Amino acid sequence: MMIVEDILLAARPALEAILTPKELEHTSMDVVTTKGEPVTPSTIISEDLLLRVFVYDEQIGFWLYPPEDANGFTARLRSELQDFVAESGFGWGELRG
Repeated sequence: MMIVEDILLAARPALEAILTPKELEHTSMDVVTTKGEPVTPSTIISEDLLLRVFVYDEQIGFWLYPPEDANGFTARLRSELQDFVAESGFGWGELRG
């Protein structure tokens, strides 16, 4: 069973693999409910939680999947981040990672 803090830690390797150091400086993350309400780091992961990653002024939303372990989460997020960057204003057309 993972908690939000575990998700935020597991996201770092995916972010570091896809984003440049400069982009990482302008990146933040949080986890919210389907209603956009923030949750605490000790909240147990459930299907109604969304990881939001903000890079500069752009955002990707990533639904959490409770049965998934940290490695599966990181791999899935990395794949989604590749698509996000390729379609973003800051990395348009780039295939990274």
